Amino acid sequence: MEEAKKQYLSLLSEVVAAAVIIFGSDMAISRARSVASLVLNSNGNVVDIKGYAADAAQELINKYLELSGQSFKNIVDLVFAKYPQIKKVY
Repeated sequence: MEEAKKQYLSLLSEVVAAAVIIFGSDMAISRARSVASLVLNSNGNVVDIKGYAADAAQELINKYLELSGQSFKNIVDLVFAKYPQIKKVY
C-alpha cells in the first residue's frame, strides 16, 4: 500500500474517532458508512478507500460539518495538523 493512502486511512480513522466522541458512535459511524468510497471495520476504523482519497475525505468531513459546523471544523484542524503532507479538503 502506498504511503499517501496509509496517511489518509489514519487521518480518516482519527476523524471518525473524533466524531464518535462528539456525536456518539451510532451517528458518527453511520455517517462515515454513508460515504460510498470508504470501507470501515466493525470498530469504525477506515480500512480502505475506493477512488480518490481526497474526495473521500472531503465527503466524510462535509457529512460531519453538516451536523455541527465550526465546532467540528476546529477538531478536524487539529487532526490535519498531525498530517502536514495532506492538504486540508474543506
